[in-house]
Amino acid sequence: MFFARPRTPTRLEIWPTFVDALSTVLMAIVFVLMTFLVAQVFLVETINTKDTEVARLQAQLRLFEESLAKAKDSHDKASAKVTSLEELMTNLNTQLAKITQDLDLEKNAHTDQRTANERLKTDLEKLEERLRQLQALLNQAQTEAIQKDAEVKKLQLGLQALEKEQDKHKDSIKVGQFRSQFFAQLKSILGDRSDVRVVDDRFVFQSEVLFSIGSAELGEEGQKQLNELIKALKEIGSKIPPEINWILRVDGHTDKHPIKSTQFPSNWELSAARAIAVVQYMIKKGINGKHLVAAGFGEFQPINVEEVDRNRRIEFKLDQR
Repeated sequence: MFFARPRTPTRLEIWPTFVDALSTVLMAIVFVLMTFLVAQVFLVETINTKDTEVARLQAQLRLFEESLAKAKDSHDKASAKVTSLEELMTNLNTQLAKITQDLDLEKNAHTDQRTANERLKTDLEKLEERLRQLQALLNQAQTEAIQKDAEVKKLQLGLQALEKEQDKHKDSIKVGQFRSQFFAQLKSILGDRSDVRVVDDRFVFQSEVLFSIGSAELGEEGQKQLNELIKALKEIGSKIPPEINWILRVDGHTDKHPIKSTQFPSNWELSAARAIAVVQYMIKKGINGKHLVAAGFGEFQPINVEEVDRNRRIEFKLDQR
């Protein structure tokens, strides 16, 4: 067996070995390709990262360049300011030197000026003291002037009041003269009647002449009596100057006996209603209402406490407004 002849491999026996070798080579090639592919992916990612980093560095570089430009501009401006300040400092030094020179000259004359200043200060203090004295006198004079003005105004007001009172007194005298004429004319018209009389400066009608008991309606007889009075008043009124403000007061009075009717709850209402009725009738007959006044006194202004009938009356008084 040892010396047996070796067997020559056939063609079919070589092929499996070749296939195995070829498979091994292919696997090696695939491994290399995969390794290259992985390396390529990793390299691409690395390159992308580097590109991003480069872009960021470039952006920072641009910012640094802009900041450097701004800093350079600021530096140029600061340099210009420094130059300007240096020129200003030079001017100031020149001025300082001149001021120092002037100050030296002033120091030489300072001693004489100090003496003069002290003398001027003394004179100024004297003048200020005199000014204070004059100001005190001026304040006193102003106070006295204000007091005098107040006194003058007070006297002027008093004078105006006296003038008004004098004018009023003059008008009152004139009205009194016309009142006398009015009363005299009424007396001549009405004659000597006991129910119509003069009391002081008033012409008095007993209420019964004009009104019924408890009534404020003028009767026919009362209207006739008032017509005579109105006629006399018109004649006298036409003679009174227009600048005199005169009035004819019509006062209603009652006795002390109370009245409690639906129309007149008290003597106030009755006396006032009678005075108003007389005034309205006189206006109706042509007397200007601005010259008439109506007032009601009730029972509170009696002529005679004992003679109750005499207290029921209508009084007419020609007076100044």
